[in-house]
Amino acid sequence: MHRNSRAAPFLFAFVSVFIVIALYYNQNSFLEAFEAKTYDLRFRDLRGAIPPSADIAIVAIDDKSIAELGRFPWTRTQYVRLIERLTTAGAKALLVDAFFPERETASIDRAFAAAVRKAGNVDLAVVFDFDEQLRVKSSTHTLPEIEKAAAGIGHINLLPEDDGVNRRNKLLIEADGKLVPSLGLLGAMAALGEKQFVPGPFDIGLGKRHIPVEGNYSMWINYTGKPGNYPRYSFTDIVHGRADPALLKDKVIFLGATALGIYDMRVTPFDKNSPGVEIHATVADDIISERFIRHTGLEALFDMALIVVLGLVTFYLTMRLRLHVAIPAVFLLSSGYVWLSYWIFLQGHWVSMIYPPMAAMVALSIGGSFRYLVLDRSAREMRTMFSSYLSPKLVDRLEKEHEVVRIGGDNKVVTVLFTDIKGFTTFSESRSPQEVVTRLNEYLGTMVQVIDRFDGTVDKFIGDGIMFYWGAPFAQPDHAKLAVACVLEMKKEMERLNAKWAVEGLEPFSIRGGAQSGDVVAGNVGSLGKKMEYTLIGDTVNQAARLESAAKYYGVDFLIGESTYLLTRDIYRYRELDKIRVVGKQIPVTIYELLGALSEPLEKWIAKFDEALKFYRARRWEDARKSFVFILDEKPEDRPSKIYFERCEHYIKNPPPEKWDGVINRSDK
Repeated sequence: MHRNSRAAPFLFAFVSVFIVIALYYNQNSFLEAFEAKTYDLRFRDLRGAIPPSADIAIVAIDDKSIAELGRFPWTRTQYVRLIERLTTAGAKALLVDAFFPERETASIDRAFAAAVRKAGNVDLAVVFDFDEQLRVKSSTHTLPEIEKAAAGIGHINLLPEDDGVNRRNKLLIEADGKLVPSLGLLGAMAALGEKQFVPGPFDIGLGKRHIPVEGNYSMWINYTGKPGNYPRYSFTDIVHGRADPALLKDKVIFLGATALGIYDMRVTPFDKNSPGVEIHATVADDIISERFIRHTGLEALFDMALIVVLGLVTFYLTMRLRLHVAIPAVFLLSSGYVWLSYWIFLQGHWVSMIYPPMAAMVALSIGGSFRYLVLDRSAREMRTMFSSYLSPKLVDRLEKEHEVVRIGGDNKVVTVLFTDIKGFTTFSESRSPQEVVTRLNEYLGTMVQVIDRFDGTVDKFIGDGIMFYWGAPFAQPDHAKLAVACVLEMKKEMERLNAKWAVEGLEPFSIRGGAQSGDVVAGNVGSLGKKMEYTLIGDTVNQAARLESAAKYYGVDFLIGESTYLLTRDIYRYRELDKIRVVGKQIPVTIYELLGALSEPLEKWIAKFDEALKFYRARRWEDARKSFVFILDEKPEDRPSKIYFERCEHYIKNPPPEKWDGVINRSDK
């Protein structure tokens, strides 16, 4: 291009603006992902938390409630008690972020329905399943007789963005020709005393309020803060009358899970583990407070106008100023726009924080290059600037084999283990959340490294527990031996970790677990393109979980199922402990305590235990009792011997029937 061509600068200015306008118009996925992250940044890092509506409170199904009321889910009798307490306290409405699709007992279900009907202000939940076009294909409801007693039904579907963050909520979902409101919208209607909503193309009328929505009735969520920003009252405190009724009077109450182990955790701009119930509460809060975020055609026109303005102003500056002056000026201009977009966001409008500054950067690059190469006739090459680098990832074997990534599964022979930390609940209750999470992360990180060294697969973390396995997705002929070797190494690593903590003045952890080998169905479960998880399903998994639980009863570190024992007894030493029937099964299983390698010396009291167990199985109660007394003299802390001693004492006085098979029925899970 000739340097005297006056058209060249105008052409390049037009090109720099056109590039960004085209990217904006086509919604480039890479840039849109960055733009979405700025939505989160404005909440988390710029604005921070704001006071929530005083009309809303949350009743939490939390760890404290589970500790007091037992393993979740609870009997519906507990919900009846809750509803009665809230009604007495004068709560305005109760919105239940849960559903009850299966029958408990006829009497309990009738009592639950009666309590819901009597309260007159209880809204229940429904959840929908969608096809690939996001059309409703099925739904899960509460039992009809209970649902009919409710004041209303609201859906609890949370549809995260592609990066997993929940930024919008569908206030209405069309199902069977009807528009079903979200639980958050129902909460707002209860707070405002409105009975009807009026859907429109770009808003939903609610009394005098007009809620801005997109064409699919999605509302952008204006988050108030991190989890816990709304007042929380423990389910068990209300049920047991420990909560001040005055704090619940005239409140719109959202009931939902906040305990991590229940897995109703969602990703929000503020936190990666936000209870879903808080999102529904936030939606209601936004509508009550009219604290809306608008992202409409008006905001799009503003974006394009500012793309043009910043692009042209930047190009003008690069033509008029030397680069060492123009570059800081453009960065100041872009920074000023970022703060302007943030101020506009505080007024309830989401305008782009990426594209106009990008137009400035593109104009700076093109204009600077033109000046540097043409106007200054410089022969030096302009450095190439990139906004980011996308490094290609190595594709592993799972990604190469197409059958593995399909929804469904295959039969596999595996060894499954469950572990947890002894007394972790007590530990966590007496520590700050920061200390609990720090210690737990260090422990989990160390254990995962051990599992990786033995080619195991971590399926999931369940609070302080770990589920992991060998033999899937690809066959491992020595899966049981690898699993047992890993368990022994985990114990050694735990000793090293405890030694480190002792130096730091921290109390130690000890772990227990259960292992079982057998057939499972292994594969991806979930919704293709939305949420999928490779996991194991089957009786073997259930037995391993039951053995981990039973390890606490027997007072041992690791309980090994019979199948795993048979596959590894030629390498490792075990102590046969008992024959049990786990919950839901008729066929008994023999369980063993893992002691170590066969090469390790056998302690005398362990051999004595085998002899005592034979006496016990032969109904020779006195001989068995004497043997267990001998063991307890040698090893007074051995809980299995204590258990058998107590059984012998009982059977001496109350002999079992002749058909007694020595099997113990485990009543807990």
